[in-house]
Amino acid sequence: MELSDALALQVASLRKVYGDVVAVDEVSFEVERGSIFSIIGPNGAGKTTTIECIEGLRQPDGGSILVAGLDPIADRAKFVHKIGVQLQEVGIPPRMKAREALHLFAALYRTSISLSELSDELGLDGILAKPYGSLSGGQKRRVNIALALVGDPEILFLDEPTAGLDPEYRFRFWEYLRRQNARGMTIVATTHYLEEAREYCDAVLLINEGRVVTSGPPERLIAESGLATRAVLPRAALGTVGADSLMGLPGVAQVRSTETAFCLYGDGNVAGNVADYLSERGVTPGIIEARPANLDDIFFLALGNEDPRGGEE
Repeated sequence: MELSDALALQVASLRKVYGDVVAVDEVSFEVERGSIFSIIGPNGAGKTTTIECIEGLRQPDGGSILVAGLDPIADRAKFVHKIGVQLQEVGIPPRMKAREALHLFAALYRTSISLSELSDELGLDGILAKPYGSLSGGQKRRVNIALALVGDPEILFLDEPTAGLDPEYRFRFWEYLRRQNARGMTIVATTHYLEEAREYCDAVLLINEGRVVTSGPPERLIAESGLATRAVLPRAALGTVGADSLMGLPGVAQVRSTETAFCLYGDGNVAGNVADYLSERGVTPGIIEARPANLDDIFFLALGNEDPRGGEE
């Protein structure tokens, strides 16, 4: 398999098995060079296993991977100089100061980003002189991100990078990544924060139970879903009207049930149609919250809806 010049990464029919558990099952996707790409999915979907196979940290049981034209395992000596990797856990000795760890990692690469730049951009001032083991979870996460970036990689891999970061540092982190991406760095990340995926990523890959569910630019996935509007109807607002009638309303294409409400998706005036329907049956629905559908909605609906009557589809 040869990699097109337009692609930073190509994964074809990737498969990884642990005993009787198929963690990754025939996953295929491509990442354009110079893009920001996100892998999303629920816990246990296979996100981390997929990215660890791409990083060469796990041996796949099937399929092929090319990163910057290299096989992550067969071309390991060249491969490691092309990438930066942020793991959820890093084996830094507890007594090693954060500054020492960054200097050590920088020395392993041919080029590096200056420590002063990383400190300014990631808010490391006041952390660098402390032993790694004394840092809080959020502080360790920022140091781990800096360790992934310090080698000025061509392709940066991030696994849940903003987990544990407060909103200020999440924003600073993504804005810094945007600037690195503008310089040509390709970024591949897993995340649970879908608003981040929509705001910052050129494309997303949704996987569940080790399989690809859907992929593409966030705005295109939303547009192609045909679910332009979401209306939220509290369960108590239905009164004596049966929940199973909601799917038959004009403009309603999908209904998702939660413990407290029904989320109705469709095109047009979904909230108005629901209110009219209930009013005609003597029920005053009260406030029906309506807003444009977003990536969170595509995520939940793609993974399967709850039946409005309370059963699972």
